[in-house]
Parts: sequence; structure tokens; C-alpha cells
Amino acid sequence: MNIDKILSFCTIVDQGNLSKAAELLYRSQPALSKQMSSLEKEIGYPLFDRNGKKLTLNKNGELLYEFGKKLEKDLIQLKKDLYALNRPATNSIYFGVTNYIGIYLMPPVLSEFKKKRPEIAVNFTVDFLSNIIDLLEQDQISFALIPQSQYTTDNSKYICRFLCQDDMVLAFPNNHPLVNLSKITPQDIVNYPLLVSQVKSATREFIFSKLSSVGATPKNIIDMHNTETIKQGIICGIGISILSRRSINNEINNKLLKVAYIEGLDLNRALYVIHKKNKRLSDETKMFINSLLENIQLETSVNHQNMKGE
Repeated sequence: MNIDKILSFCTIVDQGNLSKAAELLYRSQPALSKQMSSLEKEIGYPLFDRNGKKLTLNKNGELLYEFGKKLEKDLIQLKKDLYALNRPATNSIYFGVTNYIGIYLMPPVLSEFKKKRPEIAVNFTVDFLSNIIDLLEQDQISFALIPQSQYTTDNSKYICRFLCQDDMVLAFPNNHPLVNLSKITPQDIVNYPLLVSQVKSATREFIFSKLSSVGATPKNIIDMHNTETIKQGIICGIGISILSRRSINNEINNKLLKVAYIEGLDLNRALYVIHKKNKRLSDETKMFINSLLENIQLETSVNHQNMKGE
């Protein structure tokens, strides 16, 4: 079956009549009419109900039109994929990350990658989880680095690759009453001001979900802009917070704040690399993701060894 005939048929249906379609396709009306007659012979069924010069799509035509539009879409995607496949190796990489990942994971990873492949342009957007997913859905980025979330990591339309575990801990001032407790339970922290990120923050969502699961509802929540603001708030004695250990390593090493695990509360969360199943990744993008996985896993292994030595 001739693809060009099917696409011409779809153009006729889209334009509503033969003359407009012929003009758009740069063909004569008789030639287009002859092409449609040939298509009907190939299929073996009429595609239009004819009433004089008026053509009305019948059930056979509706079925072929649906097939033709899918074919048209697939051909457009094929052209895009072929273009991407044959572009030079200096292809740009576009992806998105949530705030925590962008600030605390990406700089060293990007530095290592650029040492090996300085000619490849790497572009990433740092934003809240919901905004990153919107960019992914609109194909404005090829992939994303995100924390676990039921809306993405459990979604069948995405391929999710485990990146690393993010170890989260309770952080509080050096002179805080919690310092005197040998173990800290969820109920021990509910009466203290809890510093949290903005409403759209994935970390905020994770913390509240975990506390809610054990019936611990903070009585005094203070909204802060981001992790850096929260850290300064803790150091200044405004309140306590639950933060990624990776994000406060410098403050821990410089003894600017105290950290502890909360008894009976699993605060480990997984971080993932995700992309759409129907999205073809360029060779440069695959190379970057593999480099990312290697560097993060190596860095995580080193951190675990250091923690054992503390």
C-alpha cells in the first residue's frame, strides 16, 4: 500500500474538499482524484460516499483516516529520530533536576563529565518537582533527576533508574534540648518549630508524609525558602529540621549544628533518573547518564565509609 496515497487521503479529509487539498499538495485536482481511485482499488473498499461532486467520508474512510494520522505522526517522529541519530557528537544535553539535587549533587558530577567531554554542552534546569515533570511531559528536557514520588516513579509511562539513596537526618542547634536525649522519637520533635521548604518542595512532601505515617504532626511549622535558608535558621536557633545529610556535611564537619536519627522513622529516600518510555535518548545523553550513575555511586560509597569512621 502506497504511503503517499494514504497521506494525500488524510490531507483531503483535513481540508474538507479535493480542490483545497490539491492546492496544498501542489497537484492538479484530476491527478489527486485519480490517486484516490487507485487507493480505493488497493484497499478493496470505497472510502467516500459520493453525491455528485460532494464526497462524504464513510466508515471505511474513517478507519483509514485514523490509521493514516497515526502513520503521519510516526513518520514525523522517525524524521526527528534520524536527525538526532546523525547529528554531530557535539549534541547538547537537556535535563531537569529538583532543587536539592541541582545544588548538592550536580556540580561535582558535571565537573567530572566536562573534564572528559568538554565539547558536549550540558544544560539543566533546577526547579520544583511538579515543574520539572511538566518540562519532561512537554519534551523540553530529555530526562530528569528526582526524588521518589508516587506520581512519577510508580507511573508506567516512565523508565526509572535508581540513582542513590538519600540519607535524611534530624538537624538542630548545638545547644538544643534534644542534645540531651539518648534517642529521639517522632513525638519528641512535634513541639519544636519545624523549618521546612516551600509548599511545592518534594523534600517537604516527603517529610510530612513520613511524619504523618507515624502520627506525628508538628505544631509549629515555619516556611523557609530552601535548604540554605533552613540551615542558617537552625544555626541561629530558630528551630529544627529534617534535611539530607549530604546537604549539611560541611555544617556537621565544622560543628555548626547537631544531627540525629529519629527512632522508628525511616527517612531514607531513593533518587532516580527518569525519562519517558517513548523518548529516544541521544548517545551523548546516555553517556552523561552512565557517567552520572558511576560518579554518584562512587561518591555515595565514599560517604558511607566516612560515616562508619566517625
